[in-house]
Amino acid sequence: MRDDRGVIFDLDGVLINSEPLHCRAFQDVLAPYGVRVTGEEYYAKYLVYSDREVLERLLPDLKALDEAIAAKERRYWELLEAGVPAFQDGLALLARTGGWRVGLATGSIRREAELALRCLGIRGCFGAVLAREDYGKGKPDPEPYLRAASALGLPPRRCVVIEDAPGGVQAAKAAGMACVAVTHSCPRERLLKADLVVDDLAIVELASLFADGGSR
Repeated sequence: MRDDRGVIFDLDGVLINSEPLHCRAFQDVLAPYGVRVTGEEYYAKYLVYSDREVLERLLPDLKALDEAIAAKERRYWELLEAGVPAFQDGLALLARTGGWRVGLATGSIRREAELALRCLGIRGCFGAVLAREDYGKGKPDPEPYLRAASALGLPPRRCVVIEDAPGGVQAAKAAGMACVAVTHSCPRERLLKADLVVDDLAIVELASLFADGGSR
């Protein structure tokens, strides 16, 4: 009998340590426009947003938006192809999801997400993979997680989200889901709206996030 519990992972900052690569790519692309983004600023303000949403906020000339988006994608792809840095605790939690329906909802575009999952050999772990092209509004809007739950065939109340950013936590809670936040990208105090905040995902017992212990 198939289990009626679901776990939905974010990708960047949860399973792969790609946020430094995104930050570097934005910095490289914005520099010719005279825009400087520090790592601290990126992590504080832009962590949850898509490439388009970040560049809409930072570009002085929006006529260059499409060109800058394409340049950022190319630069990030170059950095990613040099090696996909994984969070081992995230992969450890993923390995313990037997009996759960497993999804992924990411702000990355599909080809970036698929490359990362294939390189790590974990694409087959997911029953549903939703990327930026698959929804109209990104996090912190709940749409990505609601669509992921629907793709898994589950109501939101039977899903747990794994996140690393305040906007992602906000999206999960607005979707009516339990949320575990990991301090890979942000300090604990910025993640306190999650149901559980941890420094190490390998210690998480997913069933404990349900009032009924995760029973069917």
